[in-house]
Amino acid sequence: MSYTLYTDAGNFRAFKILIAAEYNNVEINVPEFAVGTDNLTPAFLKKSPLARVPVLDTPQGSLFESNAIARYVARLRNDTELFGQTFFDSASVDTWIDFAAHDIELPATLWYYPYLGIAPFNAALTNKAKGDLAKSLAILEAHLADKTYVVGHKVTLADIALVSALVYPFKFVAEASYRAAFPNVMRWFNTLVNQPQFEAVIGKVVLCEKELPLPAGAAAGGADKAAAKKEKAPKAPKEEKPKEEKKPKVKEVEPEEDFEDAPPAPKAEHPFKLLDKSAPTPFSMDAWKKVYSNCSDYHQAMNTFFEMYDSNGWSIWRGDYQYNDELKVLFMTSNLIGGFIQRTEEIRKWLFGTCTIRGKEELGGMKVTHYFLIRGDSIQPLIECNDDAACYNWTRVETPVSEETKKTLYDFWCSEGPLDGEACLDSRVYK
Repeated sequence: MSYTLYTDAGNFRAFKILIAAEYNNVEINVPEFAVGTDNLTPAFLKKSPLARVPVLDTPQGSLFESNAIARYVARLRNDTELFGQTFFDSASVDTWIDFAAHDIELPATLWYYPYLGIAPFNAALTNKAKGDLAKSLAILEAHLADKTYVVGHKVTLADIALVSALVYPFKFVAEASYRAAFPNVMRWFNTLVNQPQFEAVIGKVVLCEKELPLPAGAAAGGADKAAAKKEKAPKAPKEEKPKEEKKPKVKEVEPEEDFEDAPPAPKAEHPFKLLDKSAPTPFSMDAWKKVYSNCSDYHQAMNTFFEMYDSNGWSIWRGDYQYNDELKVLFMTSNLIGGFIQRTEEIRKWLFGTCTIRGKEELGGMKVTHYFLIRGDSIQPLIECNDDAACYNWTRVETPVSEETKKTLYDFWCSEGPLDGEACLDSRVYK
């Protein structure tokens, strides 16, 4: 059966769905999806009237709301017992799923959203959220005192939902001293995130040692903000002006123009279209994209590319992001390269390449690099089409292309890493 999940990159509410799918061996397609554009189309609003994600397309129709979708995927197989072995187990699993939604997700997101730049910072609200999450963790701590799993003797959707809600707070804001009060929770959490089904979705979880710093310019809130308010000076009374006598308005008559509107000027052709006419190239981008998309061996595909490549009509460029030291969260960095791709639609016919993230998911540990094939001998048309491209240092690949550079190009265009000796964290193909 065919299933498609629509969600933005790094959405923790999608984690439980995809982890349940891993346990049930259910294949779910997850296409690139941009919240703010893709979720506002008429077609998507028919699937999710409130434009919320995630949404799952099934053979019977579409489902929205993450817990409903997770329950659906978990129930696709009975033998894995993701809802336990008995009716009571099933009800217990539902209990903890609801607990995760109301008592874990809510305070957790109120705490860490400002540190990721998703919401404004409010000191009073953050302190309350930390306290509320601690109360909920204390309940889970007591429950796990004599248990390996939340319900029964194996992993259920209860464990999956709770861990999915705790991944980001434990990675970004709940530092070691905060977690130390919940040893049973941490034993259980570490056991689960190291299971292959969890790792396949959320990767390797590195626990936070120190709370993330707030983004520059974050607004102060709560008591701090209230204390900072200055008393307003009393307004000076307005001076009364003597009323002026109204003069009768004289309507000005505009002279009639005795000509018709000029026809709009014809739209100028794109410079690449003009280049195709003035300097035809033997290299066919459409043919190359078909080779790349349909190949069974990328090595053979790259050999074909260099046989086709016309270095007089095309050029290859490497772009290195100038602000790698500011990158700290993988899913936000993935959104960065996803947005770059979306804003480059205008020249898709004359552009091919990959946008990649490598390194480690920590502040200053990730690097964004793009490799693009573009029509002509300049990267300037990409910069003019997409303002984000100005945030990269662009270097043209020399021709003839050396064997060493061919190997690097293969790594960035075709492999899952390493890239420049570092682990590949994300890679998007633009074609």
